Amino acid sequence: MRHSIDWLDDALNEAPEERATVGGLRLFVNEKNVTHHLVEGRVSDHITVALYGLVHGLTHDWWSIFGARDCEFSLRQYRTGYLLPDIRFHFDGAAFEISAHECAYDNPDLRFWGGAREVMSRREGEDWLSRLIDDVLARLAAMNVKDTSAAMRWRRVQSSSKSIDERSFCEAAGSLRMDPYQISESAANFIEVSREVFTDDDSLVEFVSGSGNANREKLIAWVQRMMRPETNKYRLADLQSLAVGVKAIAPMKQNERAWELGYRRARAMRQQRDLQHNHRFSSFVDLARTFGAGVSYEPAPVVNGINALRREQPNGTHIHLRNHGDSEEASVLHLFAMARSVGDAVCFPNVEVAPINGLQQAYRQAAGRAFAAEFLAPIDEILSMQRDGRDVVAIANEFRVSSAVIDHQIENKDRIAAACQ
Repeated sequence: MRHSIDWLDDALNEAPEERATVGGLRLFVNEKNVTHHLVEGRVSDHITVALYGLVHGLTHDWWSIFGARDCEFSLRQYRTGYLLPDIRFHFDGAAFEISAHECAYDNPDLRFWGGAREVMSRREGEDWLSRLIDDVLARLAAMNVKDTSAAMRWRRVQSSSKSIDERSFCEAAGSLRMDPYQISESAANFIEVSREVFTDDDSLVEFVSGSGNANREKLIAWVQRMMRPETNKYRLADLQSLAVGVKAIAPMKQNERAWELGYRRARAMRQQRDLQHNHRFSSFVDLARTFGAGVSYEPAPVVNGINALRREQPNGTHIHLRNHGDSEEASVLHLFAMARSVGDAVCFPNVEVAPINGLQQAYRQAAGRAFAAEFLAPIDEILSMQRDGRDVVAIANEFRVSSAVIDHQIENKDRIAAACQ
């Protein structure tokens, strides 16, 4: 991702911040000019825009951009009267993804094309956004427009970024779409108490972000209760050693997508346990005992805001599976959440405490879901059952998973094959 700006010196905007930052902007996603557009029958390769509003928005949303997991941002949300292309970006905890989407405006009749997409590391995403912000703020300084809200905010963001603890807090606040510099006392306390448990920054952000509308006091109290070393009834004694073996069979690859990691390690774990494609798990207890759980293994008490808590102890991996009840639907949820928890331990063995929750676009949660789907319902067996005339509902019932899991496996069959080849 890169940009270029041709500044204009004769802008007539009333506000000095806008007047100083009018320029011809070009944006390139994966080397494709996404500011290339059609306006009233003519083709143009740039847009003329006052960039202050864009930079003001980016600086004030910085911590949410890199904290919120199930949230997509678009340049369009920062437009202040000017027409901007629909460039969307999202950070999942590992990859910073940018995509251009077709959009049209009336009066003037203008259309931006879409289709370009680029995936970058966090550092690359931060570097590009920082360069854009710095370029605009430097222009303001050169035009003698000082101490703007964007400039003051950017200095504060940069100062917080230098402290590991402060950056961690700010991203956790941003994951709730809250301003870390004007956060409520109750939210701040929730983050601080959570940091005592989730010492890994990604785990902290995913726990806080995934709390949603749950009662946060009850949620963190549940987590603290699970952290007490009172019993071994939640222990899966064999999982740690098996995770080491899986890592050796399927080492992590550079810039690997979450689903690639999950699929590969699911197959490696089946290999480790010598499980054939047609092996089914009847329940979460059956699955837990496959990894060394004792006869007393049972779900943890009910709580909202989390599906399971996984923690590593010297005597093994402990998985605290949130109780969903006794219904048939609950039994399906329990099995899949247990498999996701196993996947979390296998994909991220060096993390001591991690949440398994409802986030859809977080790297850890996505890897766990991919692991669970392929481990519980291997695509090769699904396709074999389809060839035998079984429909999706029958296949799902056979594997004790939801129909959605089978649908997604079939939809992603080429992706699974590519990841595991």
